[in-house]
Amino acid sequence: MWMQDDKGRTGFQDEEIQGAPPVVSRSELREQRMTEKVTLNRYLYLQAQQFEHMLLAALDLQALLEILLVSMPRHFAFRVSELWLYDPEDVLAGLIVGNHRYGNHLQLQHDAFPMQELYDLEPDIALIDATDSRMFEVLKTEHGIEYALLLPLMDSGRMIGSLHLGLQDEALVSGEEDAGLVAHLAAVISACFKMAVTRQQVSQLTLLDPLTQISNLRGFEKDIAREISRARRADQPVTVLMMEVDEYDDLHASYGERRGHFVLKKIAERISSDLRATDMMARLSRQKFAVLIPGSGEVLGQEIADRMRHDIEDFAIDDGRGAVLQVTVSVGLVTWEPNSYPAVDMPQLARQMETAGNKALESAQSKGGNQVAQARLSTLLV
Repeated sequence: MWMQDDKGRTGFQDEEIQGAPPVVSRSELREQRMTEKVTLNRYLYLQAQQFEHMLLAALDLQALLEILLVSMPRHFAFRVSELWLYDPEDVLAGLIVGNHRYGNHLQLQHDAFPMQELYDLEPDIALIDATDSRMFEVLKTEHGIEYALLLPLMDSGRMIGSLHLGLQDEALVSGEEDAGLVAHLAAVISACFKMAVTRQQVSQLTLLDPLTQISNLRGFEKDIAREISRARRADQPVTVLMMEVDEYDDLHASYGERRGHFVLKKIAERISSDLRATDMMARLSRQKFAVLIPGSGEVLGQEIADRMRHDIEDFAIDDGRGAVLQVTVSVGLVTWEPNSYPAVDMPQLARQMETAGNKALESAQSKGGNQVAQARLSTLLV
């Protein structure tokens, strides 16, 4: 209520407002801030700090997925990591290269309802145990998981994904402060994921060959660098096939550029249709292609190359105008076995594989074409 003092001035009556915090001076406030302490799991804090740097350093969507599904369990000593992503229009399915390699650990959901059902009305991180019914929905292919840490991935209040971490005990997140740190990490993951998708959409425009809609030379160089690094971590071989259409210059001169391009498109479609989900194909130059085959040694690589060569040889290409065109391809093959040929410099190894594959291709062409030739890497890799 208003009052008037003896000098005629008006003001508030000097009464305490119930529930208001006590007034403190600036020095008292500073002292209070300096003396307050938060009990936090130091291991979790340090690991989360390092992991945040890893996330921020991820250059594309593929690198981010590798961090979340492969590096994260190792970094925090989790048993396993599983990621559900909301993808109603298959946008992510088109952006993620070789998503089948992660098996059930990466799931693209057309419906957001299964993810939303894992959380309350306002999604927040949750630590659940084996008695919780949600354990029957997440990490279903894993055994020996006693606890699961569920992290909702949000963007402007909308759920875009759900990250599930399999644990053997609940000690990692033991208090409110720890939970706050994990929630912060989930927010960083969400932000990094959104940025990675945007970068991938822009980058994809520059990594695709406009004629065949497969990777171009720049895309191939990124693919081979990534697959070599993956092969090294998994201690598995990787094979590269260099492939060129025989006598393409003559075909181009006889039938023109339009039909020449039509042949290249059909060859790319034919070979791509025979590849596994984890294999990759690229167009390196006018009539030259490359195929990356992860997990393939020399014997399997030779079988795949021979099958492709025979397939193109028997492929009658109908140009839609009554003419049938038949072409052949020459193939150069090179395989890297991590155990047989140890390497430290991965970019140098990628260049050596390209060089060896091209030499094998030249060998196949020098013998008349329509052949598969094999080259081997030097044991003096560094």
